[in-house]
Amino acid sequence: MKKAINDMEKEKPQAKAAKILQRIIKKRLELGITQKELAIELYLSSNGYFKIEKGYTSLSVLRLLEIAKALKVNPCDFFEDL
Repeated sequence: MKKAINDMEKEKPQAKAAKILQRIIKKRLELGITQKELAIELYLSSNGYFKIEKGYTSLSVLRLLEIAKALKVNPCDFFEDL
């Protein structure tokens, strides 16, 4: 039973990270910005940005701040209710 609880606790950060990525995608789509356009703004390849959105590449704090700036939102908005 303890192991199951510990496994659930380990999943929480990944679940929160997935929610943050979903919020980034939602905001990008609301603004009508394509992945390619955002990639250019962030000086990334389209594939590089795609990997961030899909969670294949870890989202660093610096990159999160850059994305928030490009989307003209407060980075804290991505963490609301987590």
